[in-house]
Amino acid sequence: MKNNHNLLEIPNINSRDSKLKSLIYDIDDSLFIKDNYSKKNFEHLCICSGGTTSSCAKNGFTTLDLRKNYSKIHLDRETNFVTIGGGVIMGDLINYLQKHNRSFPIGLSKLPGAGYILTGGVSPLSRTYGLAIDNIESVKGFLGNGTFISLKRNQINPEKQLIWEAIKGAAPFFSIITELELKTIESNPIKVIEGFVNLNELSEIIQLAEQFPKNISLQWIYAQKIYIYVFAELKNNLEDERTEEYLTHLDKFPALEKQFYEGFNKINFFPKELNLFELNANNHSEVISLLGEDLKNHIPSFIKCLNEIMNNKPNNSCYVASQQLGFKTKKLNHGSSFFVHRKSTWKPWIYASWKKNDPQEKEVALDWIYKSWRNLKRFYPNIHLAQLHNHLNSHKEEVTLAFGNRMDELKTLKNIFDPQCILPPL
Repeated sequence: MKNNHNLLEIPNINSRDSKLKSLIYDIDDSLFIKDNYSKKNFEHLCICSGGTTSSCAKNGFTTLDLRKNYSKIHLDRETNFVTIGGGVIMGDLINYLQKHNRSFPIGLSKLPGAGYILTGGVSPLSRTYGLAIDNIESVKGFLGNGTFISLKRNQINPEKQLIWEAIKGAAPFFSIITELELKTIESNPIKVIEGFVNLNELSEIIQLAEQFPKNISLQWIYAQKIYIYVFAELKNNLEDERTEEYLTHLDKFPALEKQFYEGFNKINFFPKELNLFELNANNHSEVISLLGEDLKNHIPSFIKCLNEIMNNKPNNSCYVASQQLGFKTKKLNHGSSFFVHRKSTWKPWIYASWKKNDPQEKEVALDWIYKSWRNLKRFYPNIHLAQLHNHLNSHKEEVTLAFGNRMDELKTLKNIFDPQCILPPL
């Protein structure tokens, strides 16, 4: 077990500014020695796989940083399964795969690590290929009590079945995953139609999107203005003709432009003029992700609600955005993972930012997030727990809404495999 007290160099500014108790780069037997691995020593252990969340480091806590020693990537050319370490960044994964004309359904950002996969993993490609967790073939790592685990799909004995299902969606609560084997997909050309729209146009485009075929998905963001991406994977002539038929409906929106990319790894989502991912070292932030089904006839009332939320935002760094799910994410076996909200079509998220070291502005920004969440609950009643908020008052409700009818099973696993609650609490 190697310790280092240096600060983390990571994308999330909240965590980067934390005053850590210690930083661990490696996992070996010494980590789990009884005298070392205790509530007294750790309080709880934060895990950093990519460093994009506010929960990967906290004041006075120890962080296990997987990025340094668990960053290997290897593609088996016979199976086209890729094996990655728990600290592999998604951008590095798809850049590596592109060299072999393969890809993987990562999200809109290339910065997250394996935590993106283990908490679900919503991608513009999910409608065709499922969530990231649906493409896991095997895992290795440690349960929260220090027990080594190695599990492979279709080779799970009955007593390990619940662990396997829970790792897909709830892994951070009871395990430390150091290696994943993933199914890859053929890298196909991508057409993206993107640009600024107004609220009325967004309403029309959401209505169109709820009729899209599985290879087309909508992503939008409402910051100071509204920007949309319609993402279409191109596969073969027959399917591409059908795709073009749907995309012609977007010709009526004059500000939208068509872009063609040879693969997913070439796309950078959200234009620089939105100032979203230009990391502002003076700001801290939090984000809450929701889940809901088709809006259908509720689109006008949703648009009205969205506009009210944005009119009340406390500063220009706050925004609401959304990704589209459906098709394969709905059709897969509902009991196969702890991502329980398989009927979901939309994953919106609410992002709030404030000047760090300004507790009053932080309180206002978080109040806006919670009020916005309450207003959106009638459209999106569930939670996608892509970030852990055990440092916020909303944590217990978020966890309950994320895991639904599997919450009792997760509590059982937590009690058995993380009895000291060294990993993030429920």
